[in-house]
Amino acid sequence: MPIILKLMLNKPIPDYYTTKDNIFLYLIFVFFFSLGFVNVFTPFQGAWYNIQHFTRAQLFTDTLVIVAGGTLILALSRFVIFHVHKRKQLNYLQYFTWMIVEVFFIALLYAIIVRFAVGDVRDFSEIFTRAVIYVPTILVIPTVISHLYISSRYKDEKIEQLESQQSQTVPSSTPPQEDGISFTNEFSGDDFILDNHLTASHDGQLTVNQTVADERADAVSDPAPTPSRIINFFDDKDELQLSLRIDHIYFIESAENYVNIHYRNKENTERFTLRSTLKKQQEKLEKFGFIRCHRSYLVNFDNIMLLRKDKNGPYLDFGVPDMPQIPVSKTYLDAVTAYFISSSEN
Repeated sequence: MPIILKLMLNKPIPDYYTTKDNIFLYLIFVFFFSLGFVNVFTPFQGAWYNIQHFTRAQLFTDTLVIVAGGTLILALSRFVIFHVHKRKQLNYLQYFTWMIVEVFFIALLYAIIVRFAVGDVRDFSEIFTRAVIYVPTILVIPTVISHLYISSRYKDEKIEQLESQQSQTVPSSTPPQEDGISFTNEFSGDDFILDNHLTASHDGQLTVNQTVADERADAVSDPAPTPSRIINFFDDKDELQLSLRIDHIYFIESAENYVNIHYRNKENTERFTLRSTLKKQQEKLEKFGFIRCHRSYLVNFDNIMLLRKDKNGPYLDFGVPDMPQIPVSKTYLDAVTAYFISSSEN
């Protein structure tokens, strides 16, 4: 198998393939397209099934039952895919294999209906074999069209979202960039104390500002908190798209030529799509406590509550309701485990 093809098949499918609204849209389109295609064009004639003595009404009724049965199988299958993908992201090879299994069961249902309900006199194995060949011929057109439409709609929505968020983000000044990502400190009294502390350490002398800072520090009972750093995310055109506090970021996931940034906004968790690569984000964020645990995930280690393992393998848990558990692949398990051990010792 060519390396490029192998990489494509091992690539995770987009999440929008398995959302409820897109699954519903796919099923509706497949149903009406297949019903219209079979009745308008009556493909394959006797090779499909013996229709020579069928009236138009009989043909429509039988094809309606068959198409409805096939759509029901697709609906049950997509329901399973929805829950499987939600727990463990499917790749293209698994997705295509799943579609082949769908064709098998639809062909089996068709053969049973035609042989025993319609009364086709041909041998069951012959009917089933022909169905295995012809069912994909009918399904391939609506499947390709619906997937192209869903992909196009998703990208259009993301472009509109990016443009909208970009128009709302008007920074007072452009922060210094570091290969697509920069971080600054939110200005506050605590940040003022920290900045002067660093200055004093560098010069080896206390300044007037340092003395004022010390007086402010003595005036509070609790130690000054660590200043909240801000990460500015730039797209592949070096345009600022999103600014977040580091401690508000949960994880970043790969989505083809984009990455989805999952973060906390007040009491809610939200997702922002940025045109970039996970590898680029990893190179810039690892030194700030982000670790790669999977080929599709980069997580903020400071927000991880626990590392656990069950029958499906090791997972990282944020301890946040409705937040997905992030799988840890074998490739990164040793590094993640070492990170946990090192952090506990420190």
